[in-house]
Amino acid sequence: MHIKANANIVNFLKQVQKCSSEVLFETPEGDRIALKSTLSQYIFCTIASNPDLIQSGTIRFEKEEDRLVLADFLCR
Repeated sequence: MHIKANANIVNFLKQVQKCSSEVLFETPEGDRIALKSTLSQYIFCTIASNPDLIQSGTIRFEKEEDRLVLADFLCR
């Protein structure tokens, strides 16, 4: 799943904290950033400042039910 182009990143990261398991941002190169980590959130915010980078990455879930928590922020 990809993040919507107009998604509010701060609100997205607040919702990530409500997920029951890990949520990952995966770059096209295969790097994974665990979005519940404060350090990783800082890195993610840096990535998010570049629309091309944020749109090229993918959101991955350890548990499928967490997709519902973040559904408002994701493209279908």
